[in-house]
Amino acid sequence: MRERMQTGYMMRVDADTLSRFEGFANIPRAKLTHLAAAMSVWRFQRRERIFARNEAASNLYILLDGAAKLSAFNKAQQPVLVTLLPPGETFGISALLPAAVHQFQCDAFTDCVLARIAAEQFVHITLGASLLDFRTVMRISVGQRMDLLTRYLMMLRLPVQDRLLTAFAELSFKFGARHEQGTLLTIPLTHQDLAELVGATRQIITLHLRDLERDGAIIRDRRRLILVPGRMSSEGTIDPPEEAFMPRAVPPGTA
Repeated sequence: MRERMQTGYMMRVDADTLSRFEGFANIPRAKLTHLAAAMSVWRFQRRERIFARNEAASNLYILLDGAAKLSAFNKAQQPVLVTLLPPGETFGISALLPAAVHQFQCDAFTDCVLARIAAEQFVHITLGASLLDFRTVMRISVGQRMDLLTRYLMMLRLPVQDRLLTAFAELSFKFGARHEQGTLLTIPLTHQDLAELVGATRQIITLHLRDLERDGAIIRDRRRLILVPGRMSSEGTIDPPEEAFMPRAVPPGTA
């Protein structure tokens, strides 16, 4: 990414500019001045890449003019538009999370101008804390919830069967116990529970569960399910755990 000049645009943002945006309106003037001094201004042409998915995240961005778009990726690894960002929007918040990797792809939807600031400087100026300490708090409080939101936002773009497989991969990782026949889900799940989890009707989920049971991918154990990893394809899931459909830990007495 390279910085480029454009006549008519300031190449430094100032406190007055930031204060006009709702998210910055209540920040003390002195902090706004320090934030502005730490920012650089960048211009992107329509369709130009701002950052890529899975790219290391170290900066926050404030859109000053134009529009940008965030995209997720479907099963075929094609970008799918998730949302359009208007002027005043702060984005790139993956830089504040422990993994510090962009979850989405961001491109200029129109010609746009944005301010960029290192996440470390942003946290130090606004909170007087180190980025490491802030990420520790984020990991404890919202880190996993952000991952969950990202995963399910992308999951809703998938067909029902792939959504169900994604949910099973997630449930296996969180609530799975090793079983001689596969991975036992230690919590009881009704068809309605699964339907609500993946955003489908109970009837549709029942049909997919029957298909999976017929294929030997799931085995019923009263109200609990055993998943058979060798028959449960993870091809259509969104970013499954390293060992999809395998448990994270073995609870005592459940083997």
